[in-house]
Amino acid sequence: MKILFPTDGSEAASAALRSLLPRLAWFATAPQLALVNVHPALPYARAVAWAGKEAVHRYYDEEGAAAIAPAEAVLAQGRVAFERVLRIGEAAHEIVRFADEWHADLIAMGRHGHSALRVMVMGSVTQKVIATSPVPVLLVE
Repeated sequence: MKILFPTDGSEAASAALRSLLPRLAWFATAPQLALVNVHPALPYARAVAWAGKEAVHRYYDEEGAAAIAPAEAVLAQGRVAFERVLRIGEAAHEIVRFADEWHADLIAMGRHGHSALRVMVMGSVTQKVIATSPVPVLLVE
């Protein structure tokens, strides 16, 4: 069983992950778990050219590591093995794409994201994942 857990570094995502941990015992064998963080791409190609590709990649790596760190801490406390995945792009699209590439059996995710305003203006990542994923989605709080 392969479970993908997207996280944005928010307390809501960490709470959802803490809620998921006891449910891992439902499975006969310990599932493989992938923590996924998707950072939005920089919107201006000139910014990338000006800063340099190496600096931009370092920025993505640092931001992704910072966002995924709270979830890693939760899993370390629970002594749960996981794979760390950092992606760049539109969150829902990259989550569904990685689920397909990794052959995930389940996407488990929280219902709430980083910002209520962002959800109102841009739409919910969770809703987009549910609408586009061929993989079952388990919502946890």
